[in-house]
Amino acid sequence: MRRLYSIPAGLLLGILLAALFPAGAPYVAWMGQIFVSLLKLLILPLILVSIYASLSGSTDLRRIGGRALLYYLFTSTMAASLGTLIGLTLSQGIPAGLLDLEPVETSEAGFSLEHLIANLIPTNLFASLSEGNVLQIVFVALVAALASRRIAESQRAPLLGGARALDALLMELLRGVLRLAPVGIAALVYASLAGMDWDGVFELRAFVWAVAIAAGLHALAVLPGLYRVRTGRSPWPLAIACRAPLTTALSTASSSATYPVSKQALEATGVGERVTSLTLPLGATLNMDGSALYQSILLIFMSQLAGADLSLAQALFIVLLTMASSAGTAGIPGGGIAMMAFMLDLLGLPQTYLALYLVVDRFFDYPITELNVWGDLVIAATVDADLNAADRPGTDGA
Repeated sequence: MRRLYSIPAGLLLGILLAALFPAGAPYVAWMGQIFVSLLKLLILPLILVSIYASLSGSTDLRRIGGRALLYYLFTSTMAASLGTLIGLTLSQGIPAGLLDLEPVETSEAGFSLEHLIANLIPTNLFASLSEGNVLQIVFVALVAALASRRIAESQRAPLLGGARALDALLMELLRGVLRLAPVGIAALVYASLAGMDWDGVFELRAFVWAVAIAAGLHALAVLPGLYRVRTGRSPWPLAIACRAPLTTALSTASSSATYPVSKQALEATGVGERVTSLTLPLGATLNMDGSALYQSILLIFMSQLAGADLSLAQALFIVLLTMASSAGTAGIPGGGIAMMAFMLDLLGLPQTYLALYLVVDRFFDYPITELNVWGDLVIAATVDADLNAADRPGTDGA
């Protein structure tokens, strides 16, 4: 774990280089790309074998999955509601037409239940692996684990043993990749910040403050409060122990790419593999607190810029819409802009406001991903504490 502690140093180095020597970023960007590519190489096979190995012989699927889904629903509702409330408060006074936005074309301006189902159930496992569709891999792993529980023990044992051996091999490879983390993260942050369009972000300072305040409250009050209430422990030792995955999420802007680091960090704190192997992949696809919070604020500011006054019913509709969209876009290629176009249509706003989404998303994608991952880590640790409490004699885990 000592290597993981040096990841924040890589983040600070990248920030300093971007501030002092922005012109040099293109020469080192390839280092960050190599690091991300190596992480992504391990993600899908690790998810596939770890879920299978954890659940094929486990009796905890319903207990773990059910608890996690309930927590996901609660935290997503809180995030979307918080974002809507703060967005409504801070967007007052923003003049309509503040930005001169050009139309943005998108080939995926719609969203449907059929589209989501098509991206949930694969027709070709190898295509899902090559395309990096995490949601489909989670689905395959869950189905395979459930099916293996119905075959004879003599047949299941070698499958389970092979999956566990492959899981151990992938984790050893991960430890090797993480030796590159400080350099890779420094290069990623350097390249991202040096090329950032800060002028476009600063034009909407009220929006920046709204996202910062809402995200701060959710990260520092809502999620820690849930953890403290359910476990009776302070959340800050958990945050310190998980600084490596949080930093990785901040520098890569990918919940999925952070999964291997999150798994290793949580298990080092004592969270069981039976929990991390299921809740973290599910969280990377379904639990998007930061996205729900961010999208709700963005839609409210778009409405204000368009000169549209939102009613209470419309504000509540935004809460429900962003909760569904934040999870629904996880398995859809190009899903972010497609879902935003869909939501603009539902609210009667012009598609030209997709340009605003593209202006601010490059900046906010990084901290919002970190908030998504923090939510995954808190819920995984909370579920593990619930199960441990339920397993103790004389307790019911409630």
